[in-house]
Amino acid sequence: MDWTNFARSMFTVLCFASFIVILLGAYGKKSKQRYEEAAMLPFMDDEHASGQAPERASNGAKQ
Repeated sequence: MDWTNFARSMFTVLCFASFIVILLGAYGKKSKQRYEEAAMLPFMDDEHASGQAPERASNGAKQ
């Protein structure tokens, strides 16, 4: 076995291991709550809907 094929094989293994780590991070128990909160964001009330006065833009933008 030459070094080129060995390096290609190790790169494939490294990519597969990285893929598994990303999957575990995305579908793990700890991230479930974060994704559920993000899914509910469109349904939450804004400041405008609750009757509070909107705050002025602090970045210099005109309203």
